[in-house]
Amino acid sequence: MAAAQGAAWDVYLKLTRGLLPALHDDHVDDPALNSQLGDIAIRILRYAPLWAEHGPMLVAAIHSAVSLRRAGDRADLADLVRVMANRLYVLSAGPRRDGRDRSTP
Repeated sequence: MAAAQGAAWDVYLKLTRGLLPALHDDHVDDPALNSQLGDIAIRILRYAPLWAEHGPMLVAAIHSAVSLRRAGDRADLADLVRVMANRLYVLSAGPRRDGRDRSTP
């Protein structure tokens, strides 16, 4: 697995197995959410250069996610996290065999 794919998979798992379930659990407190979001933000900022044109989009998305978290908007944050996870899944899969970008039909 190429470094960019492995990095995308790492963040994808953090989103889908950590942050997203926590956002849907009302018993998870703010410090726990902040910690998870901070960990994901650090990884995205670190790995963004590996993801070519997708890197800046994910950096912008994580900044928006932090703003939504600060505003206490769990529903919109969960929606954004799902979109980010979808993009990261595509990145983790690597290029299609026909050479086209997986994000286009």
